[in-house]
Amino acid sequence: MKRVLVAPLDWGLGHATRCIPIIRLLIAKGCDVLLAGSGGSLALLRAEFPLLRSYTLPAYDPQYPEKRSMELAMARQLPRFVKTIRDEHRALEALVREHPIDLVISDNRYGCWSAAVPCIFITHQSNIMMPQRFGWLAPLVRRANLRIMRRYTRCWIPDVLGSGSLAGSLISFGGGHHAVAVEYIGAVSRFVPTGRAVEKRYDVVAVCSGPEPQRSVLERLLMKELVESGLRFVLIRGVVTGAEQREGERESEGNAEGKGEVIDFLGAASLQEYLEAAAVVVARSGYSTVMDMAALGKKAIFIPTPGQTEQEYLAARLKEQGVAFYMKQHNFTLAAALSASEHYTGFSSGGMHPALLQQALDKALQL
Repeated sequence: MKRVLVAPLDWGLGHATRCIPIIRLLIAKGCDVLLAGSGGSLALLRAEFPLLRSYTLPAYDPQYPEKRSMELAMARQLPRFVKTIRDEHRALEALVREHPIDLVISDNRYGCWSAAVPCIFITHQSNIMMPQRFGWLAPLVRRANLRIMRRYTRCWIPDVLGSGSLAGSLISFGGGHHAVAVEYIGAVSRFVPTGRAVEKRYDVVAVCSGPEPQRSVLERLLMKELVESGLRFVLIRGVVTGAEQREGERESEGNAEGKGEVIDFLGAASLQEYLEAAAVVVARSGYSTVMDMAALGKKAIFIPTPGQTEQEYLAARLKEQGVAFYMKQHNFTLAAALSASEHYTGFSSGGMHPALLQQALDKALQL
């Protein structure tokens, strides 16, 4: 029996959610799966897989500014991030020694590599986009990113090349990926499409996510807009409490007619039920969310985190393709967004390639 350690980044919940289908597949193949991570990311996986052993790694715990420059805020935290990478590498090496681990799968944790065992690095940002005024730094950042990726046995890109790509230029290597063994595993999602028609019980299901304080900023904005809308809505706060917070387990916080419902956190199966019952989903445009919307073939409205270039790029790209409307947070109004979204197609659920992940995992388990 292969023992596999799965370690997602704690930068929001997306890195953890996209590890869920990988963990499910590992379990189905009879592997002994260990979890490692920190913060809400690890708490989410513990709630989803309560029987698996888990270990705490040093936390990145990024803090987003509420009003100041995102670039300045990240620059100030950079020394701490570098220290976290060193600390998590030492912690990972200790775990490999203490539990004879056969394979490590790291989702964007730069320090979770070991020369003692094969290690997989998952990323959708082989090309880390820089803000426009710092574009001159892009070649240096790309080289540094590649240097770290080369420490891993293989790099998995959760996407495909060509016209079916969801990430676009984010997965470009610019001809510099030599010495990095790259595999494209297709878009991955914690949701399992059923293909069945579901009654649209909610006009809007809104999902909050990402580091604080911007998660709370989005929650307050959406709560105000939803309550005033008079629509049937569900607001999922994205606050992992360690257990599902289902309907009826807390007081509804909707409008005067009681059309609204607020939920802290849901497991993958329950969340899928809510999303499938929504006429439209409002969420951040993080890549894991984009993959989830593609898996379910949903109509979505995106609000990128201010200053997060990856989310801004994805939202703008999907808008240009006519798939999903997006609006910036500072001028967001639900009524205008819903009206504009009528002219967008929504995602097609036919772009998933589960066989690619199966093949990549089979090869990794043979290393």
